[in-house]
Amino acid sequence: MSVSSTYIMSGEKMSSPGVNRSGIQEGLTRLGLLQDDVVFVHSSLSAFGQVEGGPESVIDAFLGVLGPGGTLVMPTFTWGDFHSEPVVEFDLQNTPCETGLIPETFRKREGVRRSVHICHSVAVVGTHALAVLGDGVSSFGLGSTFDALRKLDAWIVLLGVTFQSCTALHAVEEFVGVPYRKHRDYKDSTVILPDGSRIRSESIEYLRQDGSSNDFTKMAAILDEKGALRKTSIGSSYCMSVRIRELFRITQPLLEQDSGFLSRPASN
Repeated sequence: MSVSSTYIMSGEKMSSPGVNRSGIQEGLTRLGLLQDDVVFVHSSLSAFGQVEGGPESVIDAFLGVLGPGGTLVMPTFTWGDFHSEPVVEFDLQNTPCETGLIPETFRKREGVRRSVHICHSVAVVGTHALAVLGDGVSSFGLGSTFDALRKLDAWIVLLGVTFQSCTALHAVEEFVGVPYRKHRDYKDSTVILPDGSRIRSESIEYLRQDGSSNDFTKMAAILDEKGALRKTSIGSSYCMSVRIRELFRITQPLLEQDSGFLSRPASN
């Protein structure tokens, strides 16, 4: 069910589509989500327009669709603040994420756990939470959250954001071994656990080294052409979903043919 709000622009009252929990659940069902699924969500709350209940309604809508047997995962990344720092102190409970209000609200919920990776932590609740937390070492490779998501054939859901936000494509890059990324560790860095205890970070990041940037947005059209992409509107938000194994199946040969396929060269 949709709701609506109004706002003033240039002296005119304009209509802004809005949505409530029920309408969000209906949209998630159109994206293919079912009970017991594993779902990784990239999101923009503002893209929805007015949301009755704010980010809590979005989270509740996912949990309502997935049911008690499902697993909900959201990125709680701190890459912007931490990736280039020589030494980092990452507080699981108190370090905010940089991925928006929905995951920041989700990570603070009772029962939700946050993984210990320095730059690419995730918040997760549900049946497969332990597996999805990963080992805290690789950001995208073996033992990582994205390795677990692939094994579970999770849905990748994008709510109001483009494939430029699709972190799972970095997992394809690491699987193929693209030449423009290299690993770095966070030696002497610390993770503070929710109980206040401190552990040494074992995180390894997979960083660009050549000044290039991600060129991921085009994957929507490619996945759509291959019949792998689901699309719908929820409120004002354009939303997409794809199974992670389909993402790998379609993207991997493109990268193997052209290692720079997902990379935009640095501008002079």
